Amino acid sequence: MLLSLLLSVCCIYTSLCADPVLIITHAYNRPEFIAIQQRTFKAFLKDTYELVVFNDATTDEMELAIRNACDAIGIRCIRIPQEIHTRPYLHREPYDPLNGTNVRHANNVQYSCDVLGFDHGGIVCIIDSDMFLVRPFSIAEYMQDKEVAGLIKRPFRYEKDPRNLDYICPALCFLHMNKLPDKRTLNFNCGVIENTIHSDSGGWTYFYLKKHPQIIPHNISSIYSYQLHLGSIDFQLAIDETISDEQRIKWYKHYGFNQKEITFLLKKPHTFEYFLDQHFFHYHGGSNYHGKSKEFHEYKTTIFKEYIEDILSD
Repeated sequence: MLLSLLLSVCCIYTSLCADPVLIITHAYNRPEFIAIQQRTFKAFLKDTYELVVFNDATTDEMELAIRNACDAIGIRCIRIPQEIHTRPYLHREPYDPLNGTNVRHANNVQYSCDVLGFDHGGIVCIIDSDMFLVRPFSIAEYMQDKEVAGLIKRPFRYEKDPRNLDYICPALCFLHMNKLPDKRTLNFNCGVIENTIHSDSGGWTYFYLKKHPQIIPHNISSIYSYQLHLGSIDFQLAIDETISDEQRIKWYKHYGFNQKEITFLLKKPHTFEYFLDQHFFHYHGGSNYHGKSKEFHEYKTTIFKEYIEDILSD
């Protein structure tokens, strides 16, 4: 009985003394998303945490808007020196677009880890600025027996390639910094790996994982545009606009979506994404790298904000 009590006290003490989860995000535009992201973490994250925004705006006007959005809710905002995108900060080939979306994202993730993330003594969560926690969740509990977790990608995912070319996608990933060997060698660059394979941001984490085979990254689920990235992939359901709402509802229920999520998804467009068994919601394309119209984003933002207000009102 006494031993059990002492163990309980030790667990509580350890929990209280543990470093808070450090959440790092990178804002290029959409300063209004910062407060929404913080609200969802406050509502649903069970851990003590700190949210830090790395400000990657390309204009003085947007830089100020992002900084003001952070100041308004009392969170740290760290300016990303814009010259890192032209030095270049990471290895670049002559043909690489220095301000390409994936190149810029890789620079941002690497810079934020170099100046802050790698120095953290506990868990670091790297998350896109347009991704939001929408269900109760503990990152610390989830990472208790893991060193790395995230969406593990493979170049040319749908082609048969006998080589193990998996890498960590930094759209959402968790890194247990005090469990990672040689953590400062973790490189989130994009570009060519193994001489011929092109990768997105995070691609060069392949080299770190190859060097440290004892680290087994835990793959999290992702559902995008009605397409399940893990297990059975239903391309037909992803692209066929003739599929009825009844069929979609059946599919959503099968994969564990709740009623509010189903109601929201039926509004379309098919450009939203859910991660980690529907715990994280991804607006997807908030930086508008895909060049959608103003009207497209106005509608998408309207239904997104309605959805967030709905779940926060519970």
